[in-house]
Amino acid sequence: MSGDAARRQTPPTLPPTPDFDHYPVTETIAAVEPEGGGRVLALVWSDGRRSRYHAIWLRDNASNPEVMNLETREAWTDVTALPADPRIASTAVDSAGALEVRWAVEPFVSRYHPGWLRAHDYSNPRETRSEDPAEIAPVLWDAHLAEPSSFEGATILDDDAALESWLTAIATYGIARLRSVPCEPGMVTRVAERIGPVRPSNFGRVFDVRVKTGPGSNAYTDKALTPHTDLPTREYEPGLQFLHCLEASPMGGRAVMVDGYKAAAVIAARDPAAYKALTEIPWPMTNRAPDSDYRWEAPVICLDDKGAVKELRVAPFLRAPLNSTFDEVEEAYRALRVFFATAAEPDLQLVFDYRPGDLLGMDNRRLLHGREAYDSASGERWLQGCYGEREELHSRLRILARSRRAP
Repeated sequence: MSGDAARRQTPPTLPPTPDFDHYPVTETIAAVEPEGGGRVLALVWSDGRRSRYHAIWLRDNASNPEVMNLETREAWTDVTALPADPRIASTAVDSAGALEVRWAVEPFVSRYHPGWLRAHDYSNPRETRSEDPAEIAPVLWDAHLAEPSSFEGATILDDDAALESWLTAIATYGIARLRSVPCEPGMVTRVAERIGPVRPSNFGRVFDVRVKTGPGSNAYTDKALTPHTDLPTREYEPGLQFLHCLEASPMGGRAVMVDGYKAAAVIAARDPAAYKALTEIPWPMTNRAPDSDYRWEAPVICLDDKGAVKELRVAPFLRAPLNSTFDEVEEAYRALRVFFATAAEPDLQLVFDYRPGDLLGMDNRRLLHGREAYDSASGERWLQGCYGEREELHSRLRILARSRRAP
């Protein structure tokens, strides 16, 4: 049999997609209807849904080797290389179920995976599209939570299902605990690296939270720490923090955790003026040491472009002199008092003891974490910690979901 004949007898397969994910074909393309002189393409699916796509969008997301590096799934050129007004000349659905688009000017045919098209249907309400496994709605909590969600730490290093459960809980509640992680120095980074790279800081790649002579932070004393976020002094505040308990024998030192999103919601309902000040007036934070000097200004409660709380930035022991307008100073201080008074309410606080082997994963831009004072003469309290990023958690959740969907 000649090569041409063999190719003619080989049934077509679905084309690659512009990413590395897996898209099940749950519905097939029943009809294709060009609109607007080839500027828009409507697809009618086997379940009756109608989806509309612009020609420019289809051309930009074509996975042809002429326009995309199929090894990296990155475009070869920027948007200026696209035709200014691409038109669809003709269409077909091939025997594999893929959409074929022939362009009016460019000499190639683009093929589109039906599962990918369905998942990226931007013409219908968002809830009809495939869910991003990293888009997990936060569940607000208070003292009724009683304990952080807890998982068996011994399995986390080699069990993807256990890792996904733990990360989902962190994304949902802002905190989740592993139990029985081996009490070995450096384990905190081994666990964190299951998610992504560890983020170094001026405290090192890994830091030891214990009483130190000449402490570089109030955390390295046995005094109480007001619930706070770490490193609000940085332009890009760490998204994740991990704390691993290696020793916990002194009297006192219980962990004190507050859902910052919940505290913000309480303040917004009770005292709108304080909430406004907390979301609009920048507070300077600084971390000063003989060999480093970090400073950043931002509101205590930072909102996204839709007005939802996206992060908190506050540590009372890192306050720098307020640099605001004269008329804002008194309200800024009043609002900050409201914030810390609210976070100190027992009904909002989750208080618990550390046990050796406990490892906490926390959303550092959501969770306020602190501790009660303890008697360092009565025993040793030793936590090891490190930082990571929210985006690494999101990436890992997508990869874990992708592996579950793999054919």
